[in-house]
Amino acid sequence: MTDQPDPVADALRLRASDADRERVAGLLRDAYAEGRISPVEHEERLSEVYRATTYAELLPVLHDLPVPPGVLAVPGVGQAIAVTQGAVPAVPVSGVVVDPSREDQGQGTAVAIMSGVERKGRWVAPPSMTTVAFMGGVEMDFTDAVLTAQETTMTVFCLMGGIEITVPEGIEVRVDAVALMGGHSGPKHTPPPGAPVLRITGLILMGGVDVKSSGRKPIEGSGGTPQIGS
Repeated sequence: MTDQPDPVADALRLRASDADRERVAGLLRDAYAEGRISPVEHEERLSEVYRATTYAELLPVLHDLPVPPGVLAVPGVGQAIAVTQGAVPAVPVSGVVVDPSREDQGQGTAVAIMSGVERKGRWVAPPSMTTVAFMGGVEMDFTDAVLTAQETTMTVFCLMGGIEITVPEGIEVRVDAVALMGGHSGPKHTPPPGAPVLRITGLILMGGVDVKSSGRKPIEGSGGTPQIGS
């Protein structure tokens, strides 16, 4: 049986033009001027814009910003994927699903007190979450998770416990947590340009946070189905 063509995935793989990048950069400048994003966020997102080569890499920088209808349309096969007000489509970025429309389904807190907590499979990660391991252990596996923002922040508190985080190679990890008589480690893979970011902050006290790669490489065109508009 022949696979059915997927015009949405095909359209997202198209290369963005300089005009597309400048249009998105202009939206970011407006958002910065209005106080919607910080100077650091503005600089980081601009860097992502100018690194982006495809629409799949370009669209996620607008995931939490109001975008006027018709500002950016991705040409498809007889249709267009449109960014509309408050509804940037769910885009498979670097093989990882980013779907802002599912933010209210996010599972935000994981607490293990002298016990164990495990989160894996097809779960939904909110833009910010808290993970606590007090003389216990937490396993967070993002291999098949659905992200709801281009940058996800996990605040950890690890006291005489351990937190193990598994990510596919399509997610970039930045660890900013403070360790006292404890430590943290990160994955050794290099994520592709435009990859979603998992930022880990918080405190590690006489414990450990270990971030490892699942070994799953990005699969182009995988993920959710974007919204279609004309």
